[in-house]
Amino acid sequence: MSDLKKKLNDLGKDKIKKDWNKIRSNNGLSTREKLEKLVKQNIGKEKVRESVPIKEEADRLDDYILREYSYPLESKFGKVRLAEWFEINPEILSVIFKDSSIKKIDPGKFLYFDTETTGLSGGTGTIPFMLGFGFFEEGFFKVKIFVLNNLEEEGKFLDAVDSFLSENDFSATVTYNGKSFDFPLMETRYILNRKRFPLQKIPHLDFLPVARIIWKNTYESRRLGYLGDILLDISRDEDVDGSLIPSLYFSYLRSGNFSLIENIIEHNAMDIVGLSALLLLGVKYMDDLSVIDDEGEIFGIARLYERFGNLEKAGLLYSLLNSSDYRQEIVFQSVKRFAMIKKREHLLKEAKELWRVLSVSGDHLAFRELSIHYEHREKNFHEAIEIVQAGLEVADITGKQREDFEKRLKRLQNKINKIVFE
Repeated sequence: MSDLKKKLNDLGKDKIKKDWNKIRSNNGLSTREKLEKLVKQNIGKEKVRESVPIKEEADRLDDYILREYSYPLESKFGKVRLAEWFEINPEILSVIFKDSSIKKIDPGKFLYFDTETTGLSGGTGTIPFMLGFGFFEEGFFKVKIFVLNNLEEEGKFLDAVDSFLSENDFSATVTYNGKSFDFPLMETRYILNRKRFPLQKIPHLDFLPVARIIWKNTYESRRLGYLGDILLDISRDEDVDGSLIPSLYFSYLRSGNFSLIENIIEHNAMDIVGLSALLLLGVKYMDDLSVIDDEGEIFGIARLYERFGNLEKAGLLYSLLNSSDYRQEIVFQSVKRFAMIKKREHLLKEAKELWRVLSVSGDHLAFRELSIHYEHREKNFHEAIEIVQAGLEVADITGKQREDFEKRLKRLQNKINKIVFE
């Protein structure tokens, strides 16, 4: 605890008083955990100073507001610097997004896109009143945020956005859940205004499905804000509650009080630069495993390689994880995926040994695959029956799985009886 106290003293009492008042109300943490969170949070703030953007005053036009930010390329977010975007191997992006053609796209010309809306339903009554765009230009990562200032002038608002997009040669759009939410919503708004959504002309890369694969077995949430806080040191302590955004926007429209939406604009800018940094972190993970802190993330990277069809690379990573030094649930998942790869490669003896290892965990699929192997490949019906019977004793077997095993057991017994009486 002495090292912890020293760090606290180094931070200074005045600086941490406000943060401590917030943290100590969290009854789910021990006193030590609260103190460690306080240290991490304040040390993180010191590091983030390198990443604070140059913020320009908002242009307040009649129909929309435009706010711009410029992040230096040396800005560091967690383990990545934005400048590293110009050092990556584009082929890794092909694996991440499961598309070989992406390696031909210039990542330096990616456009990062996010919206803030008047609701989450996505219907015709939902209006994207804030459109944020992030891109690299003139040695900076820049963010432009357009805010609809008059609901009756949405057409002019979209015209301003179209002008910005037409002036730039972006290679692809990157979003976080854009395929399910942002793009369909934008297409609807453009149709209602008798326009065509210009971003449909270039490839669309949605990083949310990839993030779910990489961090599924490591973190409790895959929300962009959560991962930004945990992985990128992007503090959200002063962030606006997302559920309040629509009401704050409508209050702004009624009052004209810009301070009501200023934090929403900051929120949108953090999401955009955070998206670029998070995608870059995923690329870095795939290029250098030593950057990774958790075996669940290694398993996620292996899943991406398997999904892309690079079974050799996936198999190497699954094999790496097949160790008792790792979390048991990750070990068993890795054994299962590795066994399936061996089966696809027709390396059946190796697959059988992996299924045997997995059967220790009581996995239904392991018993099923072993019974198939002994029945159809080795013609060892007695061994197959023993495997099926062991599978029937698994505590959490479902009704459908039990029915499948019982049919197998009956068929195997009939095969043995047929041999005996012939």
